[in-house]
Amino acid sequence: MKRKKKVMIIVFSILGAVIIAMSAVLTAAAIMGRPLKVNPSRKLDGLNDDIQNALWYSSIAANSHNTQMWSVKLYLNENRLQISIDESRVLNVVDSEKREAYISLGCYIETMSVAFGAYGYDTQVNCHDMTVNVTYSKRDNTTVDTDKLSLIDKRHTDKLAFSNSKIKQETINSLLNKNSDISVYQNGDENFAYVKRISMDAVTVQSANQAYRDELAEWMRFSDKEAESKLDGITADMIGLKGIVKTFYYWTTKRESAKGDKFAKQGIDTAKKQLNNCGAFAVITGDNTFEELINTGRKTQAFWFDCTENNIAVQPFSAALETEPFCSSIQTDLGIAAPVQMILRLGYVDEYGANCGLRRNLSDYIDVL
Repeated sequence: MKRKKKVMIIVFSILGAVIIAMSAVLTAAAIMGRPLKVNPSRKLDGLNDDIQNALWYSSIAANSHNTQMWSVKLYLNENRLQISIDESRVLNVVDSEKREAYISLGCYIETMSVAFGAYGYDTQVNCHDMTVNVTYSKRDNTTVDTDKLSLIDKRHTDKLAFSNSKIKQETINSLLNKNSDISVYQNGDENFAYVKRISMDAVTVQSANQAYRDELAEWMRFSDKEAESKLDGITADMIGLKGIVKTFYYWTTKRESAKGDKFAKQGIDTAKKQLNNCGAFAVITGDNTFEELINTGRKTQAFWFDCTENNIAVQPFSAALETEPFCSSIQTDLGIAAPVQMILRLGYVDEYGANCGLRRNLSDYIDVL
């Protein structure tokens, strides 16, 4: 009896230790799986709070790989911002001609226009010599438009599955009423099937390209700590991972493994699920000059804000525009008058989600002169 009792004590001790260990692991996993929260600095010497906040909200703009490739000089006495591309943040593999960089810059300019407007400032935009100049002037007797700021804050890229339901026609009419350079192809249309097919083919081609894999991996973040340190790039939150799934992604995925075949296959499988689960594609056209690409970015961001107001989720799907032969044939195949510059995946979702707000400190890229 004494021996049996001793064995039982040992067994229960072991079970207790295992339970405690498992509890510790699950607690750590739960902590790691929490949504990422960062608090970058909005402080810029010599600026009032409204301008600092407007510049912060400007940064919550759509941009490729969250590289935040804008560089800004603020001429305080002139109320003028000079904005250009930070060449060190350009995606040289998938965007060697800087098409997407200029479109991203346009998204930034449009968000800036909305953000400054929310704080009671009028803006004027002028493109010159591969830079964008934005001048701002204060309106009289204005209050902060919190609805516009909430809209900027709410808009984000959603990489999860959407409903396959078509977008309501009255909503489409409203979305397209402002811009003739945007076409929407609904699920079930011939052009929808075409965009879906070439997008999947392009993802497959890109995933086989080691240079593409390497570039993508460099802009991915593999822990909240890394994201908090760099304040840019693609986090687990941004690809829709939450809770324990986010934790195990960070535990099992590192930069080198993200460059390998297994990760590439996972990317193809994810793209297939995304393309098989959406209600429409929006195709945005425009010419290839610097100024027109800036305008395309502005149109893209404005359209995205309109989608956000209608609780329509959006994901840019640019693979076909980055990859031959698809980028050379898409305009002709769709029978449209101007080059295709953006493809957006659209759809209804049960829960719209939130922007994780991973952005750099204002002082990292804005020089006050």
